[in-house]
Amino acid sequence: MRVLVVASTPEWTPGARLLAQLAAGLAAGGDVVAMVTALGSATERAVEQGWPRLSLRSVSGAGGLRRAWSLRGIVNALRPDALLVGSEGDAVLAAFAIGTRGGIVRRVTADEYVPRTGTAAVRSPAAGGAAKSATLRWRTRLARARTPITPWGDTHLALGWPSPPVADTAAHATAIHRLPVTAPAVVLVPGASHDEATAAALRALAHLRTRRPDLRVLLVGAPAALQGTRVHAASLDLAAAVEVVPVEALLQHELGHARAAWITAPGDLGALATLAAMQQRLPTVVAVDAPFAELVTPGATGLHVSADNTVVVVAELARLLADVNAQRAVGHAAAARAAREFGWEAFVDDAALLLARAAGDSGARRTRRPSLTPA
Repeated sequence: MRVLVVASTPEWTPGARLLAQLAAGLAAGGDVVAMVTALGSATERAVEQGWPRLSLRSVSGAGGLRRAWSLRGIVNALRPDALLVGSEGDAVLAAFAIGTRGGIVRRVTADEYVPRTGTAAVRSPAAGGAAKSATLRWRTRLARARTPITPWGDTHLALGWPSPPVADTAAHATAIHRLPVTAPAVVLVPGASHDEATAAALRALAHLRTRRPDLRVLLVGAPAALQGTRVHAASLDLAAAVEVVPVEALLQHELGHARAAWITAPGDLGALATLAAMQQRLPTVVAVDAPFAELVTPGATGLHVSADNTVVVVAELARLLADVNAQRAVGHAAAARAAREFGWEAFVDDAALLLARAAGDSGARRTRRPSLTPA
């Protein structure tokens, strides 16, 4: 099957990274895959560097109409059976590019997912305001009238996020038991801007450090984006304990000295960071009202935090940091659930099946497994 994966957003986001990994996985499974990014974007550079064997095309143009015509030229040249996109805007571009000649699978992000428990609401639209959101909606309706668009990830049984694939060496390193003599470290994954959820997590970790003066905080993200969070940490006397690490270090299992994780980031970053932490056998704390909160089973694989139970969460984290056997038991349960319910190979299989159905092959099956190497 010929597949075109479209990620035209210029920023190298966790969602774009996931699409690149998925494109490589589909190609390794036998499909003919090309990926489309914006010309000269950070996404284009990251894909060229991380997946050099992946066929790459670029769309250009300042407006949506020009990008649509650019993508249409790529579609006419490659003649894909189906397209895979990761945003509403890209679904609109893809629909006008492919017309009635194929189908589109549109991955639903964690911001858009409505949990089956009904405890979390859909996040508000990204920056751009209600007018822009409404514009996208009517364009989407027009696009759906032109081309079948299959949503992927809008139900619990077909979530649009997986446990991130990692190299075998990283997986082996994660399996090594952490020595209790090392200083405990908690991974904190905040959002793009400093918010109350991150502030509450910092206050809780500062309180935890009064019990464990050797506690370290691994702050995940780009230093420039974390300035507000670092200033707040300094005001809580955490400056000496904070170390900034890149997102890739978490997703590629390079934080072997961590003992727990606290995720306050929303969207795909929050969901993928949660699963990456679970893969690495880390008891994981997430907000009870996060769209991806159901990834964590309270008491078994991690903790749910809310405004009225922060003290209880701090006490439980202190217990886990003090009791290596308890920490390992929760960590192993987290890793087992991530592998059982959110495995990467099953995720690629689901994508291949949905793409085949979108292309008109209702009896398609996936029998080959993808390589987990990045390139």
